[in-house]
Order: sequence, then structure tokens, then C-alpha cells
Amino acid sequence: MAQVIRSPKVFDVCIIGSGAAGGTAAKVLTEGGLNLVMLEAGPPVNPLKDYKEHVWPYQLPHRGAGVGGKAMEDFGEFLAPNGSWDIAGEPYTTAPGSRFRWFRSRIVGGRTNHWGRIALRFAPVDFQGRSTDGMGDDWPITYEDVRPYYDKVETYIGVFGTKKNVSSAPDGVFLPPPKMRCTETIVKKACDKLNIICIPSRLAIITKEHNGRAPCHYCAQCGRGCMSASNFSSSQVPIPDAEKTGRFTLITGAMARAITVGEDGKAEAVSYIDKATRSDK
Repeated sequence: MAQVIRSPKVFDVCIIGSGAAGGTAAKVLTEGGLNLVMLEAGPPVNPLKDYKEHVWPYQLPHRGAGVGGKAMEDFGEFLAPNGSWDIAGEPYTTAPGSRFRWFRSRIVGGRTNHWGRIALRFAPVDFQGRSTDGMGDDWPITYEDVRPYYDKVETYIGVFGTKKNVSSAPDGVFLPPPKMRCTETIVKKACDKLNIICIPSRLAIITKEHNGRAPCHYCAQCGRGCMSASNFSSSQVPIPDAEKTGRFTLITGAMARAITVGEDGKAEAVSYIDKATRSDK
């Protein structure tokens, strides 16, 4: 009887993590013709089911307050959809006597599901730290080298703002900002009187239809997730575009364990743990 040997599918690229960088890389590489697999340690996300954008307190187990008045490290039960400062079973430690807190989201799209959407460019001076303040090192590249890529990203994801020629906050490719609220008009008048620069923030929130996505409807629940994808998230913008190519494979519940390196010193494969079965893949 012949022995059957099953060879795993070989991909051109493996991406670990589905957040901002992973999702963007997946879109660019698959649209460029590469077959790609993405490993995500968390579960899939369904915005209509998992986001809590318009959930009422009475719909939640503890009316939004959490057990004992605490949930998700004081973020409440409304946070979308999965994350914490400390995740059980995570292989991360800190040095004795030190305290480093790192908020992580184990779900497709990661923290882009609920980040603040602040999308600022580095200024030219930010690339010249040592030359300007004597600390660290200057970057080997300049703002001018990166500017075309800022343009590409903003054109794709949609960022609102205004062009004001502020040296520390370079202008970009902006959608119109929302109208100022009452308190903001007061602050702006005071800043103008004191000659203090005051401009609208630059946020990855679309204020008009953009690349097939509906504009923001100003519900002010950004931290709960955005069902309409008006706020940028990796799970709702670049990853779906990567999927459309037919060259994208997503494996969820896959905790990357090690990168296999060949004799030439280059990465050949990724070993991961299937979190459901605890098996090594």
C-alpha cells in the first residue's frame, strides 16, 4: 500500500499579525500578485455582531460597568471588541522592578478596531533627532523620502484635516474636517487671540463617501468599533481588499511560535500553535 505524504501549501509570504502593518502589507502584496497567508493569534471579527457601537447599557451583562464596577481595566464593557493590558497565557514578562503596560487586542484587525484614529505625519525635524537636540541618531532617510508613501496611505484610508503649513504637523491629502463644536469655537477664538496655533486634528475618519465606505454619522462611539467602516480599521479596509484578490489566506487562533531559518539565513517558514487544539503547526 502506497504511503501518502501531505505537503503543506507553500505561500510566497507569511504575515504574522493582522493589525495596521499586517493588513496594509497584505493588501499591497496580494494586489501585487503574491500568494499570502496571515497568522492571527485571535479570533475573526464580525463588526455587526462584535462591535458595540450602538449597544445600550441594558443589553450588557453588567449594564456596562463590569463585575464589581470594573471591566476591561476600567474601559467598561463597551470597548470593541477584545483587548486588555494583561491577557492570560501571553508569553510576555517584564524585568524585576519595572512596569511596562502594553494594551493588546487578540482579534483580526488588532487595536485598529478601537484606536483613536489620530493619523499624524512625522515632521522633517523628527527624522533629525541628533542634529536638532543631540539625542539618539538621525534617521538614514528624510521626510521627503517618506512623503510619497504618506500620500498613498492617506489617499487610500481617508484622513480628515486642513492644510495650514504648520512645520511640526506637515500637510497631507485630507478630506474636509467636521464643523467645529460650540466649545471648539471658543477655544479657537482664544488661541487666535493669544497667537497659538489651533487646527483640527488629523483623524483617519472619513467625512464623505470614500472608496466605497460610508461617511461618519457622528455617533461619537468610536471606541466601540465602527460598523460602517467610516473609521479606518485593518479588519474592515485593507484585509477585505486583500481577500478580493483570491490570493489571501487568513488563519485565526494561530499563535506564532518560531520562525524557521534556512542555511542561507533567510526565513523559510513559521511554526505556530493552534490555540484551539494546542497543537504545533
